[in-house]
Amino acid sequence: MAFLELKSGSRSGERVSLREGRVVIGRHPACDIVIDASAVSRQHAAVTIHDGHATIEDLRSRNGTLYNGRPLAAPHRLAEGDQIQICDQLLVFVSGDRPGRANQAPGSSSIFGSQTSLLDEVVEGADHDSIIVSQLAISEPAGDAEIGEHAEAKLRAVIGLNRAIGSSLSLDEVLPRLLDGLFQVFPRAERGFVLLSDASSRRLLLRARKIRGSAQGGPLRLSLSLIDRVVQSRRAILSADAAADSRFNASESIVDCRIRSVMCVPFLGVDGHVLGVIHVDSRDVLNGFDQSDLVVLAGIAGQAAQAVEQAVAHDRRVQQEQIKRDLELAHRVQQGLLPTKPPEIEGYEVFDFYEPAQHVGGDFFAYVPLSEGRLAFVLADVSGKGVSAALVMAALSADVRYCLASERDLAKAVSLINESFLRGGWDDRFASMVVAVLDPRTHHVTLVSAGHLPVFLREASGRVQMVGTDLGCLPLGLDATRGYKACELDLAAGSTLVFYTDGISEAMDHEQRLYGLERLEKVLTERGGGAGELGRRLLADVERHAAGQIRSDDMCLMCVGRLLTARGPVESAQSPRAARGRTSVKPEA
Repeated sequence: MAFLELKSGSRSGERVSLREGRVVIGRHPACDIVIDASAVSRQHAAVTIHDGHATIEDLRSRNGTLYNGRPLAAPHRLAEGDQIQICDQLLVFVSGDRPGRANQAPGSSSIFGSQTSLLDEVVEGADHDSIIVSQLAISEPAGDAEIGEHAEAKLRAVIGLNRAIGSSLSLDEVLPRLLDGLFQVFPRAERGFVLLSDASSRRLLLRARKIRGSAQGGPLRLSLSLIDRVVQSRRAILSADAAADSRFNASESIVDCRIRSVMCVPFLGVDGHVLGVIHVDSRDVLNGFDQSDLVVLAGIAGQAAQAVEQAVAHDRRVQQEQIKRDLELAHRVQQGLLPTKPPEIEGYEVFDFYEPAQHVGGDFFAYVPLSEGRLAFVLADVSGKGVSAALVMAALSADVRYCLASERDLAKAVSLINESFLRGGWDDRFASMVVAVLDPRTHHVTLVSAGHLPVFLREASGRVQMVGTDLGCLPLGLDATRGYKACELDLAAGSTLVFYTDGISEAMDHEQRLYGLERLEKVLTERGGGAGELGRRLLADVERHAAGQIRSDDMCLMCVGRLLTARGPVESAQSPRAARGRTSVKPEA
């Protein structure tokens, strides 16, 4: 059977078998081979097996695929040893004609993954029993008589080991001390490994290793089938001669290391699930491990399991605290990218409100001063939320300021922003955006919408209408060939423009009903008031609708109103949440 062998990255040495059909390689979790790197496209390349022949093709990826060092422009048949490079990940094709190769499930469904190549698998059709000296359920108590030779020295070493690992907090301390102690308890051991289950990938990852004497050349090799049997049976296994053991078949991973004596014991959590395994082996043919050694190792694993479980919980808490601190820092950084207060424009009132659904968000608003006293009001919504959306938002904010300042024609400026967004390589990301440029001397507004929600214009009479709905422009990041159109309007005295993101229009109540544009428009038609009063009234109504429900999207609101008279509007009562909105009023002289 043919397969691909990963030669770089954290999964170096891992092999994925290929059978008839298509194996997709990419960043998306649904791919058969997942490469978690931002430079890799969601579906980057594919290997197809048909009539015994393998073909590699690039799936129109952003950064391309290299075949034996050359760009892959068209599908190409693979031969033994061909190299496939996807960004910084190197894969080698093996035809499967050579003996002793893995028989791993398609799509990398193995429970193993690490820098160690875990190759050996049970060979179908083995018709005689193995030379397994002993199997032991680790819950079985060890009698004093079973400790065997050098019992006193072993017990002292075990007590010292328990003290050492019991005083450790993190896995980086527990696992090395565990292996150091095992080498004292078992002086014949040549290699020791600890593999732990990773909750996110559901794989066993090599977390610690110790080798007595000089390090072996080449990649480390362990018996996959032996470890897999230990995990599935939840029993400790002693194999007196793994190379002659039919159950673990003398394939490449065992023969290369000439392993003659192996003990493999599982860690079991308090609820019985497998935390990982301890693997100890030796090439000493005459003095291999025996039953008493397995009993001791099983007892150590039982004690160590508690320390490992506590260390995993400790490391998880430390990681969560670090993530929390990072998110708080990201929140402060993002707040630094947003306006500190609304601008003061003579004869105008400006109100804004911003609140992310998480620590950071993908909504963005800005006030960009332009030539001749003009001012651009920008509001955008990046797809997704959280840290990734916030990073895209930060890049977009820089592009917006540069393009608006360098291009007077607003439609062309938005086209430049779109081109820059596409060059950014955000892959499946896009952003809706609306930009309105106000000339306060003439009260003239130029507006461009890049696939954003309709802008509402509320007149002094209370009449409300949508503007810019006929522009028909796509969001940023979807098409480089489609241009953008602008619409023009004059802002009469007492009129207010209302910009918002879908965190407001799609706010849900406890029955999962949307707030909706109809209700938003109805609130805008209610009694008079300037931009500040209008914004606070709208936020208070959204709050009543949501009734404390957890929000799933960021909320951003911006109201720009031309004053009806020289006096600013009277402040209205504010709800606790709406009070976070900000208003600036600058009456005409």
